[in-house]
Amino acid sequence: MSSRPLVSATCPVPPATDPTALAPHRAQTVLAVPRPRRPRSSPAEAADGTSPRLYRALRRDPQVQATRVLLETERLLRIYGHRKIRVADVADACGFSAANVYRYFSSRHAILDTLACHYLREAERTGVACAICSSGSARDRLSGFLTGLNTALMIFSDSEPQLSELLADAAAEQWPCYARYDALLVRRIAKILTEASASGEFRLEGDTEQEARRVKAAACALVEPDVIRLSRDKYDAGTREALSRLIATALLNHSVSPSRASPHAD
Repeated sequence: MSSRPLVSATCPVPPATDPTALAPHRAQTVLAVPRPRRPRSSPAEAADGTSPRLYRALRRDPQVQATRVLLETERLLRIYGHRKIRVADVADACGFSAANVYRYFSSRHAILDTLACHYLREAERTGVACAICSSGSARDRLSGFLTGLNTALMIFSDSEPQLSELLADAAAEQWPCYARYDALLVRRIAKILTEASASGEFRLEGDTEQEARRVKAAACALVEPDVIRLSRDKYDAGTREALSRLIATALLNHSVSPSRASPHAD
């Protein structure tokens, strides 16, 4: 798997993306918009009872135009998939012109990137909640974070396949939302490693960020949306949880302190 770029930006869930310039509007075929559907319930929840939320599940004021654009885009996305959605379709669903959409988003891609950023942030939020619910052991916190994150992404994959496809494309094509997600995961893992090193549970062999990135790379089948989409039928929940614990245990064994090393070691 190719390496991902590291950025230092956080991953907010903004209600809109300010355009730098108004993009010219072209005539587009408008999708037939069906009546709104209720969001499907998730088949599973994370260990602590939390689950990732759709954008519609948040408390958003539909009278705010930017929010309205995202709500309608999410609805169309869950029906048709993101690849078929055009700005004209979103504008028609909102009941105003495409020019009004461009007041809040610079492009179709900016709308989809904002939604994908929300879903990835929700998955990360679930991972953090699971890490907090784990025991005081750094190994258990790391395993809980990876398992919780994977559980959230699998919920999208199982019950919202169109959203899962969006996240897979965002990861494979390295959209801005994925760069934020990548950096946020590295920071979360690095924080667990730093706390474990400070408590003496194990020592770090190298730079904390580099160690965190190695952990993330080892857990690609758990945390990368595009890899999950390709391999989701190969591993059951028990196997995925075992993998997260194996990664955490291997890190602990690799980072044993010199005082605990065998006196016969070279």
